[in-house]
Parts: sequence; C-alpha cells; structure tokens
Amino acid sequence: MALSSEEIPNALAAAAQAAPAWQAAGATVRFVVSEPAAEFTLDPRGALTDAQPTHVFRIASADLEALTAGRRTFLRTVTSRRVAAHGPVMQTFAVGQALTTFAIQH
Repeated sequence: MALSSEEIPNALAAAAQAAPAWQAAGATVRFVVSEPAAEFTLDPRGALTDAQPTHVFRIASADLEALTAGRRTFLRTVTSRRVAAHGPVMQTFAVGQALTTFAIQH
C-alpha cells in the first residue's frame, strides 16, 4: 500500500465513499491493520466514525493492499488466514467483496 499508518484510514475512507459495493454491504467495520499499525472504523457510507462496529477485520497492510489492488480475492484471503473477520457471515463477505472494488489513491 506504501501508505503510512496516518494515511491508511483516510485512503480507505475515500475509497469506501466512492464504492457503491461498500454502501450496499451496509456494515460498520473496525479495521485493525498491522505493518504499519492503524486502527479505525468506517460506517456504511464510508466515513470515519467512533460508532460501535458490526464487524472487525484484522489484516496486515500488505494483504489489504493485495485485496484493494485486485491481486487477491477476499475468499482466498480468508481461506489462507490472512484476515481475521468477526461479524455476521454473509455481510462479512459483502464487505470483503467491496474491498476488492476500492481504488486506493497513493
């Protein structure tokens, strides 16, 4: 991703706001990103929020970059245990699929 821990939340928020799939998923997601560390929550509109999350995603920034760049599917990321996701299962997959549609600005 080549983004700093300070840039990751804003980059994901901007990408989520521009992704119809994110809004369609309708989840409030807490991201716990490692290498570099960043922790933040996005609401169903893609805005940064302090609201209680419906899901928690734990993922390394390199794996998040692979997802958002389309180099890896969400299903492959989950089955290879590169992400730990907690929340309602079907909505979790909708959120994961939405991540693959993000266009992250570097």
